[in-house]
Amino acid sequence: MAEADVVALRDFTHDLRALDHRYGGLRSCAEVTDRLPSALALLSRPAHDRIVVPLRTAVADLFNLVAWTSFDVGRVGDSLAHFGTALKLASSIGHDALMANIYYRLGRVWLHHNAPGPALAEFRLGERAARRAGSALALAVVNVNQAWAYAHMGMEHEALALLSDVPTTFAHAQGEPVSDWAAFFTPADLSGMTGVIHTQLGQSVDPRFVELAVPALDSAWESYPAEMVRSRAFCLVALATCHLLDDQVDTAIELGGRAVALCEGLESARVVERLRPLRNEALRRRNRTDAAALVERIGRLRAVVVGLPRPPAGPWIRTRPRR
Repeated sequence: MAEADVVALRDFTHDLRALDHRYGGLRSCAEVTDRLPSALALLSRPAHDRIVVPLRTAVADLFNLVAWTSFDVGRVGDSLAHFGTALKLASSIGHDALMANIYYRLGRVWLHHNAPGPALAEFRLGERAARRAGSALALAVVNVNQAWAYAHMGMEHEALALLSDVPTTFAHAQGEPVSDWAAFFTPADLSGMTGVIHTQLGQSVDPRFVELAVPALDSAWESYPAEMVRSRAFCLVALATCHLLDDQVDTAIELGGRAVALCEGLESARVVERLRPLRNEALRRRNRTDAAALVERIGRLRAVVVGLPRPPAGPWIRTRPRR
């Protein structure tokens, strides 16, 4: 076992993670999955002590990525199993920053499937790991997602209190080394999350929250790099939804059309659920030809997302691997 093997594995994971951001999980999921046996085989080879931790970190992050791409294409059972392996590997070397990232991603699986309680539990585990690691960046990631979980639960004060602390925490992360698995969390992503949380509060608590969501989402949309296609798409979906909630229908329909166009270029099952609030709001205005056309276009996209397995109906929630 040589350091070159570790570098090659890191580079592979980095490249496939970039594909995931740009095209969605299907583009990279199969290739990452195919790499798992050879990556695990590396762990059984004799290695110098100085290589053991970097190697286990690289293999853990590969499982972290395959778990995320599996989630993105709707293979929830596979996703949870791979996250479990990633956690075991990261825990075996005491890599708390990576564990915090894995817990964050596990929480996002639950949140996506409308289970904010279990999501919050994962995010809290991530917060503990981030504090053990002394990583302000990891702490900012899990705390902003905790705020999103609270917003899903309609817990306005808890969501806003956590959200108000995140910019300070994120500022403390400046100059901190950034691992590949956390590189997505930039000022643009913080703005996007701020907008999404206020959008969620606008749906679950008070429509007036969209007034705070729109400028944050506008800032995120303008700041996301071109290669972050999925993030840009989700940001536009939330922005269009906000404008519908605010009865700015013309703007909303235009933004919604652009959002759907980006989603149509993604190989991701998650777009279906992310588009649901936009579709529901547009459906309420289906007396307008353009709103009805947007609903129809979203419906066509939902039908086109074939070859991406649908999540199981529910047993996966009860059979999650124990840790």
